[in-house]
Amino acid sequence: MKLYGIKNCNSVKKAMLALEQFNFEFLDIKKINKNILDLWLKQKSFEELVNTAGTTAKKLILTKEKLKSLSKEELETLILENPSVIKRPVIEFKNQIFVGKEYEKLL
Repeated sequence: MKLYGIKNCNSVKKAMLALEQFNFEFLDIKKINKNILDLWLKQKSFEELVNTAGTTAKKLILTKEKLKSLSKEELETLILENPSVIKRPVIEFKNQIFVGKEYEKLL
């Protein structure tokens, strides 16, 4: 299991506590690359990955409507340049991707 997040993020802290019975590897979400993003996008949409209610999205004025108006390439660039816009945590487990509170399905 791989858990991507930011150490001081409350959502990530809650997930780490809830998943402590699993042997997971913690990875800094700010260090993702195009290959990792492409892997996630095979299972999740941009709408599922991006937290439009978060601080980073608000700074970028990234609303749900704006998200829908951007091309795939623009969205990829935006995420790779601003990985904090991703809903956290993102968990890779048994070839599945879980975003945000979806990890609760594993408990």
